[in-house]
Formats: sequence, C-alpha cells, structure tokens
Amino acid sequence: MGEPARTLLLLAGRLDAQGEFDSMRAFLDRLRGVGIAANLLYVSAGEGTSADERFIECPRLSHRWQLALAVRRLRLGDPSRRPELLHILHSTMSSAGLAIAEHWGLPYIQTVDEFLGPRDRLRLSRRWCRKLVAVSQELASDLEENFGVPASLLSVACPGISAPEPVAPPSSKRLTPVPVIGTAGPLVPASGFATFLNAARKVLDAGIDAEFVIAGKGEDEVDLRRRADRLRIADRVTFASQSLEGFRFWSVLDIFCLTSLVSTVGLSLASAMAAGVPSIASEVTGLRALIDHDVSGLFVPPDNSTALAEMILSLLSDPDRSQRIGQRGRELVLRDFQPDDEARDLECVYQAVLAQNENVVPQPEPIPIR
Repeated sequence: MGEPARTLLLLAGRLDAQGEFDSMRAFLDRLRGVGIAANLLYVSAGEGTSADERFIECPRLSHRWQLALAVRRLRLGDPSRRPELLHILHSTMSSAGLAIAEHWGLPYIQTVDEFLGPRDRLRLSRRWCRKLVAVSQELASDLEENFGVPASLLSVACPGISAPEPVAPPSSKRLTPVPVIGTAGPLVPASGFATFLNAARKVLDAGIDAEFVIAGKGEDEVDLRRRADRLRIADRVTFASQSLEGFRFWSVLDIFCLTSLVSTVGLSLASAMAAGVPSIASEVTGLRALIDHDVSGLFVPPDNSTALAEMILSLLSDPDRSQRIGQRGRELVLRDFQPDDEARDLECVYQAVLAQNENVVPQPEPIPIR
C-alpha cells in the first residue's frame, strides 16, 4: 500500500469523439486506483483542451517534418518528468511513439487496435518494444498466425466501454416518427459505406420514410456524397463529423449498421450496442465475440446492399424484436467490456513489463506483414 505509484506516459492521437476527454480522464483515474500514475500525451482534440494537468497537448507529433523537434521538446530527460514506461494507445501513433522511445530511451508497449491490411507492417524497436497489446483474442490470434508475431510478445486487453443509460427508441420521441439508420467510421472504401448508401436507396424504394446518417471523415467523402446524389437520396443522408460519435449520436439512431468489407474489431459497433442500439454488421472476421446472430445483433454478408436493406426493413417492421436485440447487445457489452477489467488487464501488463530486466530485450526485428 505504501509503495510509490509506477509512472506511465500514454500516447493518443486526436481526441475527436464526443466524451473522449471524460472517457480518458476516467481511464487515468482507474489506473491510479491500481497503482499506476499516468499522464496522457495527445495530438489535438475536437472539443478543445483539457484543464486536467495530466493531459499534455502536442500537435506537432502529427506532422512528420516537425516530429523530431516535438520529441526533443518533451524534455523527458528530466527525472521529475520521465515516465518508466510508454504506452502507444493507437496504431496511428506508432511512428511518433517509436520516435519518443528511441530518442528518450523509454521501454514501450503498443496497442494494436485494428486488424492489419495486406500492405501494413509493424515497425517495432528491437531495443525498446516490450509488448503488443491486442484489443481482442481474435486479433491476437491473427497477428500470431498470419503475421508472424511471436506469442511471447502478445497480450490481450479488451477495451473498456463506458455504457450510457440505454437510449429509448428514438422514433417514439418524435412528433413524426421517422426512423434514423446510422453508420460510423473512417470514410474509406474498406468501410463499405457505398453498400450502406445502396441499401438506403432500397429501403426508401420499399416505401419507408427514413433518414440516414454517416458519422466520419476521410478521403472518400466526396465520392460518397456524389453517390448519394446519383442515387437521388442526398436529401435523406446526413454526413456528420466523427466527433458526433458518442452518446448524442447513438441517442438519435433506431438502427446502427457496421458495413465493413474487411476484418475489424468493431469498436464503433460495441459502442452502439452499449447504448442499446439494435445493430446489423457485416459477417467479417473480428465480430463473432460481439454478435450472436438474431440474439445480440444481426449479421449480413459483406458488400450485399440487398441483404442489408432487407435486414433493416425486418427490424423496422418488428419493434419488439428490435428492442430485444438492442437490450441483449447492451447486456453483452456491459458484461465483456468492463472499464475496470481493462484497467486491471493493462496494470498486469505494465507491472510485468516493468519487472523485466531492462538489459534483456528479447524482441525481434521490425516485423514485415506477409
């Protein structure tokens, strides 16, 4: 009880989504409760800056040409500021994290929060990388079996999802009960949003008065807007900032759709389910821990707009079934994605890494993805 807390620096990217500051603050508090004193280094935020002194904003980390200067200015050589361990929270920050670890001589662990594509690769420091933390067992198995990551380098910590109060069926709260069907994620081809728009056209053709929302940003936004125009549904589709992905977003949805064309861990799906939103997902690798078909959610074949439209219509036509699926999905997420469990799992990883002899570095060369 009297032992000093171990010190940790967490590295995040942009804190875009609604409530992310509060979520990260709660995460830091949970770590403190298990004996880990952590600060959070982040690039920028959609909601402004935090007054919490544990939050450190450093926009230069996101610019390759400013990265070296930004890393030097962190001044982690000062013993009073130097953490014992660095944790890279998102794959998008791996380059910045690697630069920090190499420059300041910090052992680090890295969370892998999404399945890797065929052209992706992991750049790991032989000297300083201690662990990779996969956010699901299925992802850890994929890294080991398909990409040659040694099992000794892998740990699993499922993300904790703070569940808001379950949302009431939104259509029941409107003067004109027009259902809203939404999706969220990066606006890239692999997200399958073209399939979502094609399904939207089919739902409207079936005589259903509905609205559709896509929350996200990315390179495909212009093409998706043009597709909506060609389908003549632009007046029924809203493109929203990804920062809206949060309770406000889930609270307006009657149905959530995850239309990914590739393997995914489905964190946005889990968040929707935590809010009690009945959800439909592409049947791709990574989602079986979340979806028990017709119990906690519904599967459809990927890139099949007809099947997606039919499933949307079936839920809209059966409110009792829709509500039952939403409730079961929420129960599953509350059971399997407990924030306190995440903090305990990560605390075990941190303590194991910190207990290692710092002169023994058994990690491999940077791992190319096969």
